[in-house]
Amino acid sequence: MTEASAAEEIIPLIKQAIARFGLEPEDLFDGDNTETTTALYRDANGNTWGGRGRRPTWLSEALALGKTLEDFQVGAALGKTSK
Repeated sequence: MTEASAAEEIIPLIKQAIARFGLEPEDLFDGDNTETTTALYRDANGNTWGGRGRRPTWLSEALALGKTLEDFQVGAALGKTSK
């Protein structure tokens, strides 16, 4: 099992635990990290990506279906069709 596939399996479990226990970011991380990431890409379902790190599955799947990164840029019209 690769790290990427392991991450894809564990992330939904983590999200479930966060929702179940009503956890907030400050519950999980210490306050020493002052770096914040601004969402550069967003889909119509509210999924976001800051453009750093591994490309999220929702975005990879949309790109494989013919969408472009520009279709998801924050500030671009959601639901716009690719040319």
